[in-house]
Amino acid sequence: MSRGRGKSFHHVSPGSGWKHCIDKTPSNCVYRAKSPAPDVSANSLEAGGSNMKQPESLDALDSVHGNDDLHSLSTPDSKESHLDVNRIQIGETPKKEADDAASFKLKTDFSGKVKVADIQEESSLPSKANAEDQAVSLEKGAKNLEGIGGFRFDICPPKTGTPVMLKPSLLVKNRQKRNEMKLSMEAQIGSELRSGMVLLKSYLSLSDQVKIVKACQGYGLGPGGFYQPSYHGGGRLHLKMMCLGKNWDPETSKYEDIRSADGAKPPNIPTEFYQFVSKAIQDSQVIIKGNSKVRNVEAELPWMSPNICLVNFYSTTGKLGLHQDKDESRESLAKGLPVVSFSIGDSAEFLYGDHRDEDQAQKVKLESGDVLIFGGKSRHIFHGVSTIFRDTTPKTLQEETNILPGRLNLTFRQY
Repeated sequence: MSRGRGKSFHHVSPGSGWKHCIDKTPSNCVYRAKSPAPDVSANSLEAGGSNMKQPESLDALDSVHGNDDLHSLSTPDSKESHLDVNRIQIGETPKKEADDAASFKLKTDFSGKVKVADIQEESSLPSKANAEDQAVSLEKGAKNLEGIGGFRFDICPPKTGTPVMLKPSLLVKNRQKRNEMKLSMEAQIGSELRSGMVLLKSYLSLSDQVKIVKACQGYGLGPGGFYQPSYHGGGRLHLKMMCLGKNWDPETSKYEDIRSADGAKPPNIPTEFYQFVSKAIQDSQVIIKGNSKVRNVEAELPWMSPNICLVNFYSTTGKLGLHQDKDESRESLAKGLPVVSFSIGDSAEFLYGDHRDEDQAQKVKLESGDVLIFGGKSRHIFHGVSTIFRDTTPKTLQEETNILPGRLNLTFRQY
């Protein structure tokens, strides 16, 4: 087949006459492909940096901008082969182009075609009054975010970037759990530190600790969850906090139904938490009765049904100065209704005494699973946390929850 006869080769489909061109030399075969449309500049209007193809027709743009500027887009040999959209966006265009640009905007659909839509002309710079209002609004927003931490605090974040490690066999894990449970049972010793103050060592089982940690993680990530509290005057507590039942505001030293920092309603206290508290008070009363032979144990350590739970998470550098828990109702304080404290995670040095003096305060080490109760005559003691002991979280608890290094502390009380 000669070049001058028949159909031209750009009309031959690959499925029919394309085989006639296989044995021909390149000079005898002519394939006329459609010229690809030039790419829009990477910084094109609303292109998002993508190499989106130009529309098949630019007549709409020509009618607005004029032919000279837009033809540079479709002329590959032109010195200015792309529209300098950066000039348009930052306001360095001539006045005529700036005025024209204010009367339209380009919208891109998923097909890559450009549509022209009328828009109202807006000033690129806000007025002085608007700028001042925006600055005040941003400042308030930043303070609010800062007050509640700006984000939810996860006490058990997922493991990321860690090397692949072989998990211990089920036999090894079960043996480890049995050993820890045995040590926990042997260490379950209740002692009365002073009148109305009882320490229950290793009282919470490992399985109960895991339940409590996972429950606190869930509540901590939801509405009313962990945040960074601060005192009146701007001083910050060295811990993260959330409340269950009622919210306690450190700035006002008052309880409230809605957290004033962000308007969140505190979650309810789980039923299982009530059961833990009830059993701990009952066992503590048994210890007091056995030690002092008192007939009315309620006088030493009254019964209470908690409707408040403060959940604090101390980092490895966290601490809490000596203070009294005295913001509950007058009736609750007068009766000496106890505070029940759960310790989970790293161990801590707990201080307590009749005066706000760390040098005179007595010290006791609270470990994971310990429960401390103080009520009756000890209800108004000064107490605090001076030190968190690193790397003291039980291994099984760490493996099953991935709890952060630090101490999780729950304190229950009745308003």
